Amino acid sequence: MRQYAKITPEGTKDTLFEECRARESVRRALTKVFEDFGFAPVATPHLEYYDVFRRVSADWLAEQLYSATDSRGRLLVLRPDSTLPIARVAATRLRGAALPLRLYYHQSVFRRSRFYTGNSDELMQSGVELLGASGLRADLEILQCAAEALRACRAEPPSRSSQFRIELGHAGIFPCFADALGVDGELREALAAAIGTKNLPSLAALLEPFGGSGAAQALGELPRLFGGGEVLRRAGTLFKNAAARDALGYLEQLYVKLGALGLQDSIDIDLGLVHGQGYYTGLVFRGYIEGSGRGVLSGGRYDGLLAEFGRPAAAAGFGLALDSLAEALLESGALESPPSPELLLFGEAGYEDEALKFFSELRKTDAHVTCSVAETLEETLRFAKEHAIPRVIVIGVDGERDIVV
Repeated sequence: MRQYAKITPEGTKDTLFEECRARESVRRALTKVFEDFGFAPVATPHLEYYDVFRRVSADWLAEQLYSATDSRGRLLVLRPDSTLPIARVAATRLRGAALPLRLYYHQSVFRRSRFYTGNSDELMQSGVELLGASGLRADLEILQCAAEALRACRAEPPSRSSQFRIELGHAGIFPCFADALGVDGELREALAAAIGTKNLPSLAALLEPFGGSGAAQALGELPRLFGGGEVLRRAGTLFKNAAARDALGYLEQLYVKLGALGLQDSIDIDLGLVHGQGYYTGLVFRGYIEGSGRGVLSGGRYDGLLAEFGRPAAAAGFGLALDSLAEALLESGALESPPSPELLLFGEAGYEDEALKFFSELRKTDAHVTCSVAETLEETLRFAKEHAIPRVIVIGVDGERDIVV
């Protein structure tokens, strides 16, 4: 027997029964939200040319990608991200479509994870992309859609907003102060990582060479600027950079409008929110739900990305970790299992077709029925007992016989 014939590759797993039902339940709930907001479904290939992800603004490293070659030797990858392929679609097959475009997807992405991290290499994602729209109205729509999506994935009580949180940040804040310090390359990446993970000792060590400059002080405070509206007021006294103050003003507008939409108890400000992908240009946000120990939603505005594919247009969107949402639904105990069969149909020899006809008729009623594929009545009765099916109906030479198990 071949060594790997009975196992799955590192970072993958089989999904069975209740896990599949939970995933499908979440998928249906998200589809309804997306279509209620006017988004249309798209799907992109699992395999894409590497060039799709070799972007100025995308930070995918070769070691993160699953790669192969086609019959002509061209480099292919399993898509690690859905936004970039959808940007490609918008710039090619949908180039003549009127903007704005509202698109949604449910599809897997593939990323190599480090050994022993416990992370999956195959991730099921759902999300939306709003292409060709910018400004306050577009960002509010995306955020409201994100809130409705998180709310729809929680079984009960549906009106309880505290079951999810959305953190708002702005991709323009960190670059303002990093540029003022004149840092780039590995140091810039290290600063972003320390701020994003709120690693205060590491951040302090990285900023020490810059003394007490205003930009260094602001960067040092970013991880602490987390909370409600008071965060914006605190940042207003700290930020002297005009572009950073403009970003603060915009976040305040969003925060007030979201409060007016009834989301005040579900929204936080996080000025230390630094996304891993470099294509974000404005609003960035993350979402969390009760029952999951990790972020389940990530999104933001990426106004420069479509231009890299030859169709300049503003854009914003978000993606959801569908498997994490499904796990949380399972752990909540709120997933409804399908009803157990009440009847088991058995067709005697020569009456197999009659049993299936009767099965089709019963399916039109509210009866929960299944068919026996056993060769004998004895095997059928044994199956019924093992699966707690209370009645067996036999179709045969004597017509219909009802046996109570």
